[in-house]
Amino acid sequence: MQGSLAGKPTQQKRRALGLTLDTVYLAAALLLIGMRPLLTPIPPHDFWWHMATGRLTQELGAIPTVDSFSFTRAGELFFNQSWLAQLLLYELQGLGGLPLIIVAQSLLLMSVYGLLLWLCVRRSERLRLSVALLLIPTMALSFDNWNVRPQSYAFLCFVGFLVVLSEYRRDESKARLLWLLPPLMALWVNLHGSFVLGAALIGLTLAAELLKRISGRPALSWLAWRRLLLWGLITALALLLNPRGPAVLAYVGNLLGSSQVTRLVTEWAPPSVRDLNGIIFFLFVIATLLVLIYARRRPDLTDLVLLLAFLWLALGAKRNVVWLGFVATPLLAVQLATLLPARQRNFAGSSALNGLLLGLLLLLYASALPWVKGAFWPPEVGRLLSEDTPVAAVERLRDEAERPERLFHAMSYGSYLIWALPEQKVFIDPRIELYPLEQWEDYLALSGGYNVAELLARYRIDGLLLSQDEQEALIVAARRLPGWELRYEDAQSAYFVRQ
Repeated sequence: MQGSLAGKPTQQKRRALGLTLDTVYLAAALLLIGMRPLLTPIPPHDFWWHMATGRLTQELGAIPTVDSFSFTRAGELFFNQSWLAQLLLYELQGLGGLPLIIVAQSLLLMSVYGLLLWLCVRRSERLRLSVALLLIPTMALSFDNWNVRPQSYAFLCFVGFLVVLSEYRRDESKARLLWLLPPLMALWVNLHGSFVLGAALIGLTLAAELLKRISGRPALSWLAWRRLLLWGLITALALLLNPRGPAVLAYVGNLLGSSQVTRLVTEWAPPSVRDLNGIIFFLFVIATLLVLIYARRRPDLTDLVLLLAFLWLALGAKRNVVWLGFVATPLLAVQLATLLPARQRNFAGSSALNGLLLGLLLLLYASALPWVKGAFWPPEVGRLLSEDTPVAAVERLRDEAERPERLFHAMSYGSYLIWALPEQKVFIDPRIELYPLEQWEDYLALSGGYNVAELLARYRIDGLLLSQDEQEALIVAARRLPGWELRYEDAQSAYFVRQ
């Protein structure tokens, strides 16, 4: 009797500490996801021009409306829809430099996927299954979209919408959750152009629930449906809470209809089995279909409608694959749970051993922090910036007594130049929609070594800052051009000046 009573406080203490094996699973999921951005050096493409625009916004005290970074499109109208994310990135840089930005990206993704994991556990009541889904298929499907850029900040808004709508469908008494949708949309519309997906989530949910109600399936009550419609309309009005008001919708439409974007940006190309990410995507789709076919109950119609809608988006463009992962993972958790044995008590493990495992996970995460990771990890993941960032070449350009006035360069170099050497106007940069298709075609031709003399003369180019990997043919041609001098070269870049 005394022995059994003595054991209870110890068991209760262990439960209070939460050092069960489930705690280790949760920590593993979140910390491993958080390590991905920590161990991914920042590529030069989108990041730097967003940082430079945030800096310019702060300096002007207003959102820039025309281009001031290039010599080819100077003064042209350009809409900085992601101004709030740009300001946030710049403020983080001012507070703690690149290391703080990278840590913030890690914490952001841990929050996003932690919320998604909570939703999966909530709906499936299977924690370890949900963790496995998050770490294996969902992480593999999504991490190609985890670079530091404004889209990452939109992830939290998307998953927030998903959680609110899912919880409201499960329990109509949680109507107060709908109050979160308008402020989330007001934030989202100033962070990234994907805000239209929030409206799509509400619209698809309303349509699917109406179809369920008409067909006699369990669905939201008419009162709950009308309440969601009302809050959907209020959320739509929140779209207007941005500097351009309703014109923001025209911006998204123009971006999606831009031939430069749809033809030239690889992210906007459909997934293909010719690359690893495409193979992962199609394997994910096949596995999802198999789960839906063999699950022991039919999927909820609203979940299925959302899945099909976002699958359609993902089939059209690689950059939409991440949204499919958010929508599909909770559905997969629910359907896979029907294929598992009846729920059994999970082995909790030893509290001491669980504590040790948790400590090792935390040490592993700490070793990847940007201030120390160079001492523990190989250079390809230990550096802060990717190797193709032209840091040394731009420093050499800065030291020139007379810099070129019309410099031709790699597209990604344009982004870094805008930040590191803003007085050096660029030929082109990753703001794809700003530059006409003809200029992009000329850029590709010149980079490939075609019509070199003609194109250099047409744009009056007097300097070349070229990528060894992306513009090798032009570097070879530039060495042979009369009147051009090689001023600098390293493993990544070559810098030529017209004499």
